[in-house]
Amino acid sequence: MRPTLNLFAKASRLPLNSKKANKDFYKGTGTGNIMRRKRLAVAIRTTGEQLYDEFDRPRTWNLMTHRLDEARIPSYIVPPGMADSRLRPLVFLGEKEDQGKGKDRPLPGYPMGHKMKARAGMDGAYYEQMREDIIERRDLRDASERDLSRAKTHK
Repeated sequence: MRPTLNLFAKASRLPLNSKKANKDFYKGTGTGNIMRRKRLAVAIRTTGEQLYDEFDRPRTWNLMTHRLDEARIPSYIVPPGMADSRLRPLVFLGEKEDQGKGKDRPLPGYPMGHKMKARAGMDGAYYEQMREDIIERRDLRDASERDLSRAKTHK
């Protein structure tokens, strides 16, 4: 018995997708690069009128002329009220001279405890400090609870 040849003939011609390829394979969404489009500015968006250049030819954008019609390029508008909110983008919007200055970032570490050194991270010394702080806070809490219970019994 022999397997049918049909199964082997077209097996390698199936389209490649991210499930069949390695981890670095990214096919994209198929939208392409806006700068590589052949015809960007051929008509007015709202009315649909054909646009013409200075020689009365239908106006187009291509890689030779490098002219863009800004009406055809996607733009992103801030929703109303968003500019006044406290939300900020995750980019630096200040002056170049101010970059890296101003507010210090909080160092990582246990809340209400010592902060880690930026380069050292979670090392043995930090762990020991954190453990001592927790034990000290626990002892203080227990002592205050004992004092409260004694005060209640003496009343």
